Amino acid sequence: MPSARPIRLAAVVLAASVLALGACSDDDSDSTSSGGGDTPEATGDAPPTIEEGTLTVCSDVPYEPFEFEGGDGPSGYTGFDIDLMSAIAGTSELELAVTDVDFDGILGNLEAGTCDVVASAVTITDERSEQVDFTDSYFDAEQSLLVKTDSDIAGLDDLDGQSIGVQSGTTGQTYAEDNAPPGAEVKGFDGADALFAALESGDVDAILQDFPVNAYRATQDESVDVVEEYPTEEAYGFAVQKGNDELLQALNDGLGSVRDSGDYDDLYEEYFGSAPK
Repeated sequence: MPSARPIRLAAVVLAASVLALGACSDDDSDSTSSGGGDTPEATGDAPPTIEEGTLTVCSDVPYEPFEFEGGDGPSGYTGFDIDLMSAIAGTSELELAVTDVDFDGILGNLEAGTCDVVASAVTITDERSEQVDFTDSYFDAEQSLLVKTDSDIAGLDDLDGQSIGVQSGTTGQTYAEDNAPPGAEVKGFDGADALFAALESGDVDAILQDFPVNAYRATQDESVDVVEEYPTEEAYGFAVQKGNDELLQALNDGLGSVRDSGDYDDLYEEYFGSAPK
């Protein structure tokens, strides 16, 4: 997809610039975008949660631009996932709380009752759907390859005999293991920060993970660049415990309300620089 890449990266650059300006402003507005449309309507009585009046979210932080520390909200976190979930929680008149959990064990924490819902750029897969229930999808994604700008690597085919960093337990890890050259070593890491540090130190030669995350990193660090994208046709969903139909319905209703109000489109443009397709 070489022809699409410059345009898409430009959109991410624009979004990153807007976010940086927002972080430096004195605006005391809530971390959830109010949007340009109607305020999302309450969708009904609040569903049962582990803490009354609060929707507790498990998320692997940081994973910019989906989740990272900051913002003006009481949770202490922001990002596309967090702000969208805050808006959805608001439709059930719930406050939002965020628990930072490593991605590799995030669904296990959900099952153990650490949180009510997982919001962490989780791709809906058949295997995961046997363990948890997913909401309607809220984001389409694909994989990508990030390398140092002074590297000769132009794609996966150039990584024979070299190492690829992935986040453990992700679809990026699966894609790398299925598609990397036989001589490439796939190394798993606990989070995005550890991945980027490994690339900087030379512990890995490339990072394979979700395009929006790699692209956002490239806007913040001139020493790295996205060199290849892979149209994996993935879709993110929010996850709840298997059989928690009441919460699942409330989240789907809330997501629909946020879409109808126009707030979803506003959040998407804020974080990704263009309206959703």
